[in-house]
Amino acid sequence: MPEVPSVTYWAISVLNSRTMWFNAASFLVALLSLTDVLTIIPPTRLPLVTAITAVVNLYLRTATQRPVAWIASGTSTPVVMDRIDPPPPGSAA
Repeated sequence: MPEVPSVTYWAISVLNSRTMWFNAASFLVALLSLTDVLTIIPPTRLPLVTAITAVVNLYLRTATQRPVAWIASGTSTPVVMDRIDPPPPGSAA
């Protein structure tokens, strides 16, 4: 069986990830906005807040350059993954 080429990425701690912190804060706001808990966001503004959250999350995902791992804050660890080449131009992927 031929050996699959691999790529090594250096993962940062989840605690240093802007995307993870933003998503955790978004989850907390959504949880506290449940009418049985505490209304932080007025129901009329909820669609706008949801749209803004989605846009910020998309931006953070495109700005992300490294994977994350459950490791100590301020450290990094190697993550070895199988290399996946992009499809050739013009092919339906």
